[in-house]
Amino acid sequence: MTITEVSEPAGEPLDDIFAFCNHLAWQVGGPVLIHDLDWGVVAYSTLNQAIDDGRRLIILRRAVPDQEAEREILTRAAEGLASGAEVFGLPPVPGVQERRIIAPVRLMGVVVGSIWVAASAGPLVPNAEDVIRSAAKQASLFFQLQGDVRRRETEVFLRLLLEGRQDEGFLAQYLGVPVTTSFRVLAVWHGGVHDLVQQIESVTGAIASGHGVSVMTLSDVDRAYVIAYDETNDSEFAASTDAVAIAISNADPRLLVGAGRISGRLGQAFQSRSDADAVVAYLRRNARQRVGSHTSLRAGVTLMRLLDILDGQVDQVTGPLHGLAGLDTVDRDEAITTLNAHFTYAGNAAEAARHLHMHPNTFRYRLAKVTDILGIDLEDRETRLLLELDLMRERYTGRS
Repeated sequence: MTITEVSEPAGEPLDDIFAFCNHLAWQVGGPVLIHDLDWGVVAYSTLNQAIDDGRRLIILRRAVPDQEAEREILTRAAEGLASGAEVFGLPPVPGVQERRIIAPVRLMGVVVGSIWVAASAGPLVPNAEDVIRSAAKQASLFFQLQGDVRRRETEVFLRLLLEGRQDEGFLAQYLGVPVTTSFRVLAVWHGGVHDLVQQIESVTGAIASGHGVSVMTLSDVDRAYVIAYDETNDSEFAASTDAVAIAISNADPRLLVGAGRISGRLGQAFQSRSDADAVVAYLRRNARQRVGSHTSLRAGVTLMRLLDILDGQVDQVTGPLHGLAGLDTVDRDEAITTLNAHFTYAGNAAEAARHLHMHPNTFRYRLAKVTDILGIDLEDRETRLLLELDLMRERYTGRS
Protein backbone atom coordinates (compact mmCIF):
# COMPACT_ATOMS: atom_id res chain seq x y z
CA MET A 1 0.00 0.00 0.00
CA THR A 2 1.24 3.49 -0.79
CA ILE A 3 1.08 5.82 2.19
CA THR A 4 1.15 9.52 1.40
CA GLU A 5 2.88 11.99 3.70
CA VAL A 6 0.41 14.75 4.54
CA SER A 7 0.97 17.77 6.72
CA GLU A 8 -1.67 19.25 9.02
CA PRO A 9 -4.90 19.51 7.01
CA ALA A 10 -7.02 22.57 7.56
CA GLY A 11 -10.45 23.49 6.29
CA GLU A 12 -10.81 20.85 3.55
CA PRO A 13 -14.27 20.85 1.95
CA LEU A 14 -16.46 17.85 2.75
CA ASP A 15 -16.80 16.97 -0.92
CA ASP A 16 -13.22 15.65 -0.65
CA ILE A 17 -14.00 12.83 1.74
CA PHE A 18 -10.40 11.54 1.80
CA ALA A 19 -9.18 14.98 2.89
CA PHE A 20 -11.88 14.89 5.56
CA CYS A 21 -10.50 11.55 6.80
CA ASN A 22 -6.97 12.96 6.86
CA HIS A 23 -8.06 15.97 8.86
CA LEU A 24 -9.92 13.79 11.36
CA ALA A 25 -6.95 11.39 11.64
CA TRP A 26 -4.64 14.32 12.42
CA GLN A 27 -7.05 15.61 15.07
CA VAL A 28 -7.50 12.32 16.96
CA GLY A 29 -4.04 10.84 16.42
CA GLY A 30 -5.03 7.62 14.65
CA PRO A 31 -6.01 6.30 11.20
CA VAL A 32 -9.64 6.69 10.07
CA LEU A 33 -12.09 4.66 8.00
CA ILE A 34 -15.53 5.79 6.85
CA HIS A 35 -17.89 2.92 6.17
CA ASP A 36 -21.19 2.93 4.26
CA LEU A 37 -23.69 0.22 5.23
CA ASP A 38 -24.64 -0.31 1.59
CA TRP A 39 -21.37 0.31 -0.24
CA GLY A 40 -18.65 -0.81 2.17
CA VAL A 41 -15.53 1.27 2.79
CA VAL A 42 -15.89 4.64 1.06
CA ALA A 43 -12.82 6.51 2.33
CA TYR A 44 -9.80 6.24 4.62
CA SER A 45 -7.03 8.46 5.87
CA THR A 46 -3.61 8.39 4.18
CA LEU A 47 -1.47 10.10 6.81
CA ASN A 48 1.86 8.50 7.69
CA GLN A 49 0.43 6.60 10.63
CA ALA A 50 1.00 2.97 11.47
CA ILE A 51 -1.99 0.75 10.75
CA ASP A 52 -2.76 -2.77 11.92
CA ASP A 53 -3.33 -5.73 9.62
CA GLY A 54 -7.11 -5.72 10.10
CA ARG A 55 -7.44 -2.19 8.78
CA ARG A 56 -4.96 -2.80 5.97
CA LEU A 57 -6.95 -5.79 4.71
CA ILE A 58 -10.21 -3.87 4.95
CA ILE A 59 -8.82 -1.09 2.76
CA LEU A 60 -7.31 -3.47 0.21
CA ARG A 61 -10.43 -5.61 -0.09
CA ARG A 62 -12.97 -2.84 0.52
CA ALA A 63 -14.63 -5.38 2.81
CA VAL A 64 -14.08 -6.93 6.21
CA PRO A 65 -11.73 -9.95 6.18
CA ASP A 66 -13.61 -13.20 6.57
CA GLN A 67 -12.05 -14.49 9.77
CA GLU A 68 -13.67 -15.49 13.01
CA ALA A 69 -12.04 -12.69 14.98
CA GLU A 70 -13.21 -10.07 12.49
CA ARG A 71 -16.73 -11.49 12.50
CA GLU A 72 -16.79 -11.18 16.29
CA ILE A 73 -15.64 -7.57 15.99
CA LEU A 74 -18.37 -6.84 13.47
CA THR A 75 -20.99 -8.42 15.71
CA ARG A 76 -19.95 -6.26 18.64
CA ALA A 77 -19.84 -3.19 16.39
CA ALA A 78 -23.36 -3.94 15.09
CA GLU A 79 -24.61 -4.15 18.67
CA GLY A 80 -23.05 -0.77 19.42
CA LEU A 81 -24.55 0.80 16.29
CA ALA A 82 -27.98 -0.56 17.20
CA SER A 83 -27.75 0.68 20.79
CA GLY A 84 -28.32 4.30 19.81
CA ALA A 85 -24.99 5.45 21.27
CA GLU A 86 -23.39 8.48 19.60
CA VAL A 87 -19.92 6.97 20.05
CA PHE A 88 -18.56 3.75 21.57
CA GLY A 89 -15.33 1.80 21.76
CA LEU A 90 -14.14 -1.70 20.95
CA PRO A 91 -11.25 -3.16 22.95
CA PRO A 92 -8.13 -4.41 21.15
CA VAL A 93 -8.04 -7.97 19.79
CA PRO A 94 -4.52 -9.42 20.20
CA GLY A 95 -2.94 -10.25 16.86
CA VAL A 96 -5.82 -8.74 14.87
CA GLN A 97 -6.34 -5.08 15.63
CA GLU A 98 -5.85 -2.33 18.18
CA ARG A 99 -8.53 -0.47 20.12
CA ARG A 100 -11.24 1.20 17.99
CA ILE A 101 -13.59 4.11 18.56
CA ILE A 102 -16.72 4.05 16.42
CA ALA A 103 -19.31 6.76 15.77
CA PRO A 104 -22.51 6.00 13.83
CA VAL A 105 -23.41 8.34 10.96
CA ARG A 106 -27.14 8.98 10.91
CA LEU A 107 -29.59 10.53 8.48
CA MET A 108 -33.03 11.36 9.90
CA GLY A 109 -32.21 9.10 12.84
CA VAL A 110 -31.32 6.09 10.66
CA VAL A 111 -27.79 4.69 10.73
CA VAL A 112 -26.37 4.88 7.18
CA GLY A 113 -22.68 4.42 7.94
CA SER A 114 -19.98 4.79 10.57
CA ILE A 115 -16.59 6.33 11.28
CA TRP A 116 -13.87 4.10 12.74
CA VAL A 117 -10.73 5.46 14.39
CA ALA A 118 -7.93 3.06 15.36
CA ALA A 119 -5.36 3.42 18.12
CA SER A 120 -2.75 1.59 16.03
CA ALA A 121 -0.53 4.69 15.74
CA GLY A 122 -0.38 5.06 19.52
CA PRO A 123 -2.73 6.51 22.16
CA LEU A 124 -5.49 8.69 20.77
CA VAL A 125 -5.97 12.24 22.01
CA PRO A 126 -7.90 12.52 25.31
CA ASN A 127 -10.97 14.10 23.67
CA ALA A 128 -11.01 11.65 20.75
CA GLU A 129 -14.61 10.61 21.43
CA ASP A 130 -15.82 14.21 21.33
CA VAL A 131 -13.94 14.82 18.07
CA ILE A 132 -15.30 11.74 16.32
CA ARG A 133 -18.84 12.43 17.61
CA SER A 134 -18.70 15.87 15.99
CA ALA A 135 -17.16 14.42 12.81
CA ALA A 136 -20.05 11.94 12.47
CA LYS A 137 -22.52 14.83 12.39
CA GLN A 138 -20.46 16.51 9.66
CA ALA A 139 -20.19 13.26 7.72
CA SER A 140 -23.98 12.92 7.64
CA LEU A 141 -24.01 15.80 5.14
CA PHE A 142 -21.58 13.88 2.94
CA PHE A 143 -23.80 10.80 3.07
CA GLN A 144 -26.82 12.88 2.11
CA LEU A 145 -24.97 14.45 -0.84
CA GLN A 146 -23.58 11.10 -1.91
CA GLY A 147 -27.02 9.54 -1.61
CA ASP A 148 -28.43 12.14 -3.99
CA VAL A 149 -25.57 11.59 -6.44
CA ARG A 150 -25.95 7.81 -6.29
CA ARG A 151 -29.67 7.99 -6.88
CA ARG A 152 -29.10 10.10 -9.98
CA GLU A 153 -26.33 7.78 -11.20
CA THR A 154 -28.42 4.70 -10.51
CA GLU A 155 -31.34 6.18 -12.45
CA VAL A 156 -29.09 6.68 -15.49
CA PHE A 157 -27.79 3.11 -15.38
CA LEU A 158 -31.23 1.60 -14.79
CA ARG A 159 -32.54 3.44 -17.85
CA LEU A 160 -29.66 2.02 -19.88
CA LEU A 161 -30.53 -1.42 -18.52
CA LEU A 162 -34.21 -1.14 -19.48
CA GLU A 163 -33.41 0.30 -22.91
CA GLY A 164 -30.82 -2.38 -23.73
CA ARG A 165 -28.40 0.31 -24.92
CA GLN A 166 -25.29 -0.56 -22.94
CA ASP A 167 -22.79 -3.41 -22.66
CA GLU A 168 -24.08 -5.83 -20.04
CA GLY A 169 -20.64 -6.33 -18.53
CA PHE A 170 -20.37 -2.61 -17.85
CA LEU A 171 -23.84 -2.50 -16.30
CA ALA A 172 -23.11 -5.58 -14.18
CA GLN A 173 -20.04 -3.87 -12.76
CA TYR A 174 -21.92 -0.74 -11.80
CA LEU A 175 -25.08 -2.44 -10.50
CA GLY A 176 -23.03 -5.00 -8.59
CA VAL A 177 -24.75 -8.11 -9.99
CA PRO A 178 -23.49 -10.96 -12.19
CA VAL A 179 -24.22 -10.85 -15.92
CA THR A 180 -26.19 -14.10 -15.55
CA THR A 181 -28.58 -12.61 -12.98
CA SER A 182 -32.28 -13.30 -13.61
CA PHE A 183 -34.41 -10.18 -14.07
CA ARG A 184 -38.12 -9.54 -14.20
CA VAL A 185 -39.57 -6.09 -14.75
CA LEU A 186 -42.89 -4.98 -13.30
CA ALA A 187 -44.44 -1.87 -14.86
CA VAL A 188 -46.65 -0.10 -12.30
CA TRP A 189 -48.94 2.39 -14.06
CA HIS A 190 -50.02 5.30 -11.85
CA GLY A 191 -51.03 7.78 -14.55
CA GLY A 192 -48.90 10.54 -13.02
CA VAL A 193 -51.18 10.87 -9.98
CA HIS A 194 -48.97 12.51 -7.36
CA ASP A 195 -50.11 10.55 -4.31
CA LEU A 196 -49.75 7.27 -6.18
CA VAL A 197 -46.19 8.14 -7.19
CA GLN A 198 -45.29 8.73 -3.54
CA GLN A 199 -47.12 5.57 -2.47
CA ILE A 200 -45.20 3.39 -4.92
CA GLU A 201 -41.88 4.82 -3.74
CA SER A 202 -42.74 4.20 -0.09
CA VAL A 203 -44.28 0.71 -0.21
CA THR A 204 -42.61 -1.13 -3.09
CA GLY A 205 -39.39 -1.96 -1.25
CA ALA A 206 -41.25 -3.22 1.81
CA ILE A 207 -43.63 -5.33 -0.28
CA ALA A 208 -40.77 -6.90 -2.25
CA SER A 209 -38.75 -7.58 0.89
CA GLY A 210 -41.76 -9.25 2.47
CA HIS A 211 -41.80 -11.75 -0.40
CA GLY A 212 -38.04 -12.29 -0.35
CA VAL A 213 -37.46 -10.41 -3.62
CA SER A 214 -34.64 -7.94 -4.28
CA VAL A 215 -35.68 -4.94 -6.37
CA MET A 216 -34.49 -1.67 -7.86
CA THR A 217 -37.00 0.99 -8.86
CA LEU A 218 -37.08 3.63 -11.57
CA SER A 219 -39.75 6.33 -11.91
CA ASP A 220 -41.12 7.47 -15.26
CA VAL A 221 -43.77 9.95 -16.33
CA ASP A 222 -46.88 7.79 -15.88
CA ARG A 223 -45.44 4.62 -14.38
CA ALA A 224 -42.71 3.18 -12.21
CA TYR A 225 -40.56 0.19 -13.09
CA VAL A 226 -39.87 -2.32 -10.35
CA ILE A 227 -36.84 -4.29 -11.48
CA ALA A 228 -36.75 -7.58 -9.57
CA TYR A 229 -33.57 -9.61 -9.73
CA ASP A 230 -32.28 -12.94 -8.50
CA GLU A 231 -28.62 -13.96 -8.58
CA THR A 232 -29.33 -17.54 -7.48
CA ASN A 233 -31.77 -18.60 -10.24
CA ASP A 234 -34.27 -19.63 -7.58
CA SER A 235 -37.11 -21.74 -8.98
CA GLU A 236 -39.56 -19.71 -6.85
CA PHE A 237 -38.55 -16.39 -8.47
CA ALA A 238 -41.52 -16.35 -10.86
CA ALA A 239 -44.07 -17.10 -8.13
CA SER A 240 -42.47 -14.59 -5.75
CA THR A 241 -42.53 -11.77 -8.30
CA ASP A 242 -46.13 -12.65 -9.23
CA ALA A 243 -46.98 -12.23 -5.54
CA VAL A 244 -45.20 -8.86 -5.46
CA ALA A 245 -47.16 -7.68 -8.51
CA ILE A 246 -50.46 -8.67 -6.90
CA ALA A 247 -49.55 -7.02 -3.59
CA ILE A 248 -48.59 -3.76 -5.31
CA SER A 249 -51.86 -3.80 -7.26
CA ASN A 250 -53.79 -4.40 -4.03
CA ALA A 251 -52.12 -1.36 -2.44
CA ASP A 252 -54.47 0.92 -4.40
CA PRO A 253 -57.27 0.13 -6.90
CA ARG A 254 -55.99 2.85 -9.25
CA LEU A 255 -52.73 1.05 -9.88
CA LEU A 256 -52.23 -1.30 -12.83
CA VAL A 257 -49.33 -3.76 -12.72
CA GLY A 258 -47.91 -5.63 -15.69
CA ALA A 259 -45.18 -8.25 -15.27
CA GLY A 260 -42.77 -9.09 -18.07
CA ARG A 261 -41.11 -12.40 -18.77
CA ILE A 262 -38.08 -13.56 -16.76
CA SER A 263 -34.81 -12.85 -18.53
CA GLY A 264 -31.81 -15.03 -17.75
CA ARG A 265 -29.18 -12.38 -18.45
CA LEU A 266 -28.75 -8.77 -17.51
CA GLY A 267 -28.60 -7.76 -21.17
CA GLN A 268 -32.08 -9.19 -21.79
CA ALA A 269 -33.85 -7.15 -19.11
CA PHE A 270 -35.09 -4.67 -21.72
CA GLN A 271 -37.23 -7.45 -23.25
CA SER A 272 -38.94 -7.96 -19.90
CA ARG A 273 -39.58 -4.21 -19.72
CA SER A 274 -41.14 -4.27 -23.21
CA ASP A 275 -43.42 -7.13 -22.13
CA ALA A 276 -44.43 -5.30 -18.95
CA ASP A 277 -45.31 -2.16 -20.91
CA ALA A 278 -47.42 -4.20 -23.33
CA VAL A 279 -49.29 -5.85 -20.44
CA VAL A 280 -50.02 -2.43 -18.93
CA ALA A 281 -51.33 -1.23 -22.31
CA TYR A 282 -53.61 -4.27 -22.38
CA LEU A 283 -54.82 -3.69 -18.81
CA ARG A 284 -55.62 -0.06 -19.57
CA ARG A 285 -57.93 -1.24 -22.36
CA ASN A 286 -59.54 -3.96 -20.25
CA ALA A 287 -61.07 -2.50 -17.11
CA ARG A 288 -61.88 -5.93 -15.72
CA GLN A 289 -58.25 -6.62 -14.74
CA ARG A 290 -55.69 -4.60 -12.76
CA VAL A 291 -52.75 -6.99 -12.75
CA GLY A 292 -51.41 -9.51 -15.22
CA SER A 293 -48.28 -11.04 -16.65
CA HIS A 294 -46.80 -11.66 -20.07
CA THR A 295 -47.43 -15.37 -19.52
CA SER A 296 -51.05 -15.20 -18.36
CA LEU A 297 -52.11 -12.62 -20.97
CA ARG A 298 -49.92 -13.74 -23.86
CA ALA A 299 -52.77 -14.33 -26.33
CA GLY A 300 -54.58 -11.08 -25.55
CA VAL A 301 -51.41 -8.98 -25.66
CA THR A 302 -50.34 -10.57 -28.95
CA LEU A 303 -53.71 -9.86 -30.55
CA MET A 304 -53.64 -6.30 -29.26
CA ARG A 305 -50.21 -5.78 -30.83
CA LEU A 306 -51.41 -7.34 -34.09
CA LEU A 307 -54.38 -4.99 -34.22
CA ASP A 308 -52.13 -2.02 -33.51
CA ILE A 309 -50.04 -3.05 -36.52
CA LEU A 310 -53.13 -3.42 -38.72
CA ASP A 311 -54.48 -0.05 -37.59
CA GLY A 312 -51.15 1.51 -38.42
CA GLN A 313 -51.45 0.67 -42.12
CA VAL A 314 -52.13 3.44 -44.63
CA ASP A 315 -55.28 1.68 -45.84
CA GLN A 316 -57.02 0.63 -42.66
CA VAL A 317 -59.14 -2.48 -42.91
CA THR A 318 -62.86 -1.82 -42.58
CA GLY A 319 -64.24 -4.73 -40.61
CA PRO A 320 -67.71 -6.34 -40.58
CA LEU A 321 -68.76 -4.42 -37.44
CA HIS A 322 -68.92 -1.28 -39.55
CA GLY A 323 -72.37 -2.53 -40.48
CA LEU A 324 -73.63 -1.73 -36.97
CA ALA A 325 -72.93 1.99 -37.37
CA GLY A 326 -76.60 2.78 -38.01
CA LEU A 327 -77.84 1.28 -34.73
CA ASP A 328 -78.42 3.25 -31.57
CA THR A 329 -76.05 2.69 -28.64
CA VAL A 330 -78.25 0.18 -26.79
CA ASP A 331 -78.90 -2.00 -29.84
CA ARG A 332 -75.25 -1.84 -30.92
CA ASP A 333 -74.04 -2.91 -27.44
CA GLU A 334 -76.55 -5.80 -27.47
CA ALA A 335 -75.25 -6.92 -30.87
CA ILE A 336 -71.60 -6.78 -29.70
CA THR A 337 -72.47 -8.74 -26.54
CA THR A 338 -74.24 -11.41 -28.59
CA LEU A 339 -71.32 -11.82 -31.00
CA ASN A 340 -68.77 -11.95 -28.19
CA ALA A 341 -70.74 -14.66 -26.41
CA HIS A 342 -70.95 -16.67 -29.64
CA PHE A 343 -67.15 -16.67 -30.03
CA THR A 344 -66.38 -17.07 -26.33
CA TYR A 345 -68.38 -20.29 -26.18
CA ALA A 346 -67.24 -21.57 -29.60
CA GLY A 347 -70.69 -21.42 -31.19
CA ASN A 348 -72.41 -23.33 -28.37
CA ALA A 349 -75.75 -21.49 -28.19
CA ALA A 350 -76.83 -23.18 -24.94
CA GLU A 351 -73.67 -22.10 -23.07
CA ALA A 352 -73.75 -18.59 -24.55
CA ALA A 353 -77.43 -18.22 -23.59
CA ARG A 354 -76.76 -19.43 -20.04
CA HIS A 355 -73.98 -16.85 -19.70
CA LEU A 356 -76.34 -14.10 -20.88
CA HIS A 357 -79.22 -15.40 -18.73
CA MET A 358 -81.63 -16.02 -21.60
CA HIS A 359 -83.28 -18.93 -23.40
CA PRO A 360 -81.14 -20.59 -26.13
CA ASN A 361 -83.78 -19.83 -28.74
CA THR A 362 -83.70 -16.16 -27.79
CA PHE A 363 -79.95 -16.16 -28.21
CA ARG A 364 -80.18 -17.86 -31.62
CA TYR A 365 -82.75 -15.30 -32.75
CA ARG A 366 -80.54 -12.38 -31.69
CA LEU A 367 -77.48 -13.90 -33.37
CA ALA A 368 -79.39 -14.44 -36.60
CA LYS A 369 -80.67 -10.87 -36.48
CA VAL A 370 -77.13 -9.47 -36.03
CA THR A 371 -75.64 -11.56 -38.83
CA ASP A 372 -78.49 -10.45 -41.10
CA ILE A 373 -77.77 -6.77 -40.34
CA LEU A 374 -74.06 -7.35 -41.06
CA GLY A 375 -74.77 -9.43 -44.15
CA ILE A 376 -72.32 -12.18 -43.14
CA ASP A 377 -72.27 -15.97 -42.98
CA LEU A 378 -70.76 -17.36 -39.77
CA GLU A 379 -70.16 -20.67 -41.52
CA ASP A 380 -67.50 -19.01 -43.66
CA ARG A 381 -64.06 -19.35 -42.04
CA GLU A 382 -62.54 -16.14 -43.38
CA THR A 383 -65.62 -14.15 -42.42
CA ARG A 384 -65.43 -15.52 -38.88
CA LEU A 385 -61.76 -14.51 -38.65
CA LEU A 386 -62.42 -10.96 -39.83
CA LEU A 387 -65.37 -10.61 -37.47
CA GLU A 388 -63.42 -11.87 -34.46
CA LEU A 389 -60.54 -9.52 -35.27
CA ASP A 390 -63.05 -6.69 -35.44
CA LEU A 391 -64.46 -7.66 -32.05
CA MET A 392 -60.92 -7.68 -30.64
CA ARG A 393 -60.31 -4.22 -32.09
CA GLU A 394 -63.51 -3.07 -30.41
CA ARG A 395 -62.28 -4.45 -27.10
CA TYR A 396 -58.72 -3.19 -27.24
CA THR A 397 -59.06 0.11 -29.05
CA GLY A 398 -62.70 1.11 -28.67
CA ARG A 399 -63.21 1.42 -32.42
CA SER A 400 -64.29 -0.83 -35.29
